Amino acid sequence: MHPEEIISAARGEVKADLVIKNAKIVNVFTGEISAGDVAVARERIAGIGIGYQGRETLDAEGKFLAPGFMDAHVHIESSMVSIPEYARAVIPRGTTAVVVDPHEIANVLGPAGVQYMLDSSRDLPLDVFVMVPSCVPATHLETSGAALSAADISSFFGKPGVLGLAEMMNF
Repeated sequence: MHPEEIISAARGEVKADLVIKNAKIVNVFTGEISAGDVAVARERIAGIGIGYQGRETLDAEGKFLAPGFMDAHVHIESSMVSIPEYARAVIPRGTTAVVVDPHEIANVLGPAGVQYMLDSSRDLPLDVFVMVPSCVPATHLETSGAALSAADISSFFGKPGVLGLAEMMNF
């Protein structure tokens, strides 16, 4: 569906793919809760209001409807589970996206650890964004299994799922 088609669904000119009716919609920007319907077209929220028609309709029965939560800084490898298992734990609780700093796995495996995080986060219902560790090891006094050079770090920029440089930790 092109943007024009999503706009047509938003205007009610064509049926949305999904309409969630009778919801209490949580607006996280204003703090307001309003009653209404949500039209979804091609996995995008096309509109919020009353009277949308959809190919599929769900009745929220007055339940709250809120956007997914995003954890803006997490070290998933510290949870001691893989990214797919982490997703299984957090998705049902409302977290739909995470920004990970894979510093610990990079400390053990170097660039291969960061790449593992990228590879294992594909095709999950959790959106995983990676910040590339900036200093591995964090100090010359630390014993680590690997090190990241400037070339290692820069090789990740431009890859899908990579947002930028992670926290500066060197002492």
